[in-house]
Amino acid sequence: MTARSVLASCLGLLSLLPAARPVAADEIVLASPEYWCPFSCKAGAAQEGFTVDIVREIFTAAGHTVRLVNQNYSRALLDVRAGLYTATPSTFHEEAPDFVFPAAPISRNRYCVFVPADSRWTYHGPASLAGLGRIGVIRDYAYGPGLDAVIKATPRRFEVHTGEGLTERMLRRLQLGRMDAFIEEENLVAHATRQQPALAARVAGCEAPTYAYMAISPRHPKAQEYARLFTDGMGRLRRSGRLKAIMAAYGLQDWTQP
Repeated sequence: MTARSVLASCLGLLSLLPAARPVAADEIVLASPEYWCPFSCKAGAAQEGFTVDIVREIFTAAGHTVRLVNQNYSRALLDVRAGLYTATPSTFHEEAPDFVFPAAPISRNRYCVFVPADSRWTYHGPASLAGLGRIGVIRDYAYGPGLDAVIKATPRRFEVHTGEGLTERMLRRLQLGRMDAFIEEENLVAHATRQQPALAARVAGCEAPTYAYMAISPRHPKAQEYARLFTDGMGRLRRSGRLKAIMAAYGLQDWTQP
């Protein structure tokens, strides 16, 4: 058999083998409000939020693309549940128990009571709020059983806010002396005061922390695969130091660090 005939035979055998399939690249579409900065910010901005950056870092490394769309939170949950979008980037289990959650959280969240910078008052649990006058809260927020019960029982003592720019608005009203305190998530306030240092406030005390997760649509055929991919990727980000760098870009730190 000549060299040419051997080559022809080999090529013939190769033609019978199934063609190699490239790894499919998916688009991961996240739906979240822009007013949750630094968790999620304006879509297309230089900084779209640290939870969005974390998801993008993990899924881009696996060959996928990540895109953020801004929606109010209630609409985002409805559309992700319906399968119109892939996931919300930062959600509590109790907010969407039917969604698919990774084992690893994407953020630590903690509601705190903020008072004027020169105030000496200290928060010792929901009952201690009786020592204050007007307290700012946000409509439809779930602050936890204790705080929710106090707000429901004594609604006249709470100033309810809605709309955009809520954290900044409450900081300004606090500074102007128009309320004695407000309750808000600590990272939102840290981000707002980093952007505008003049809007100073003191943390009087906090509730116990809770943890939020990338919440994947239960209708997505790759939901379980994405959940495992996120958990594995989060471990790599933490070990490599990339998570620390992502958080530092927003003036924050990895919540597992002292």
